[in-house]
Amino acid sequence: MNALDAIARRRSIGRLQEPAPTAEHLTAILKAAASAPDHGELRPFRFTVLDGDAQDAFGVVLEDAYLARCAESGRAPDAKKQAKERTKLGRAPLVVIVSAVDTEDEKVPFVEQRDAAVAAAQNALIAATALGYGSMWRTGAPVEDPRVKAALGLRDKDAIVGFLYFGTAPANITITPHDPDLDDLVLPFG
Repeated sequence: MNALDAIARRRSIGRLQEPAPTAEHLTAILKAAASAPDHGELRPFRFTVLDGDAQDAFGVVLEDAYLARCAESGRAPDAKKQAKERTKLGRAPLVVIVSAVDTEDEKVPFVEQRDAAVAAAQNALIAATALGYGSMWRTGAPVEDPRVKAALGLRDKDAIVGFLYFGTAPANITITPHDPDLDDLVLPFG
């Protein structure tokens, strides 16, 4: 599949199944991600790969962070939300957490480094689509949670840009390519 077709066909699919990307395909996806535009070639992006037991273990991190956020805000935890935090990584057989690490470069502000990690995440999704896999980009409260960042070896000033879910789309899902209307998106200057 060519790049334009992969861009047009990429869709968020909430639940994915086996097979996950093979080791060879995962390497190709991560190489595509690491090829993102990167001012200063600082390589501020990091990729944490979670499958199997690692997903379960990180689910406990997400659950504990949820409970801590509840305690900090004075609200009682919701049992369903707690269980969802613990098990949500199981919505796909493979999850890649994309983070941006502040390299503290005096010429390239962190906002540009974070933007490079966002571009890396998008490249990964497009590469997965080109290889025939389904994907979903998720964020939410865990991306800002200092406990979740710490579990990934990140500092508070670093950023989690998303949880990328990868697998195979269920057979009953029809993917219609995007054909966006540009009328209100393209603006003349002046």
